[in-house]
Amino acid sequence: MKTLAALPLLAVLLAAGCATSGGGKPGSTVPTRLKSGQSWVITRPSVAAQVLDTCSRDSPARHPGQVSGYWAPSRQQIEQLEARQAALEPAIAAPGDFDRQYVGIESQGRRLIYINAFRLPDHADIDPANIAVRVCDGGASFWGALYDPQTDRFSDIQVDGALRPTP
Repeated sequence: MKTLAALPLLAVLLAAGCATSGGGKPGSTVPTRLKSGQSWVITRPSVAAQVLDTCSRDSPARHPGQVSGYWAPSRQQIEQLEARQAALEPAIAAPGDFDRQYVGIESQGRRLIYINAFRLPDHADIDPANIAVRVCDGGASFWGALYDPQTDRFSDIQVDGALRPTP
């Protein structure tokens, strides 16, 4: 497993401030909920926007106007998504072995769940429930995808750019 020192381009974005209830539109805030296990539902729009601000892979936020708001996926929707992770293969090897942040987005009138998947060292002092994990050029250890709870399908699977040697 790679260490943070081996990932010189790791950019972890911190979320500041307290969460309060909001209407699910960009700029409003709602509480961040921690889901047990290796996945976290990110519902604070400021953190959600940071999760979607990818560095070396495509995401809905990289297309102006594609993300019109945020929403909080239910436990049932996340369990449904996680039960279907094998459908990501062969594009993603062993998708269940990755830590994941989930962000509910509104896009073109649909409610989708963005998956930010990553591998961090066991000793990393990062709380993915409250901090957006963002890596540049992390290779196959970092990927993203969209999940549509209505159709039970994944789309837009994107893997980070290849690791670049440091000079």
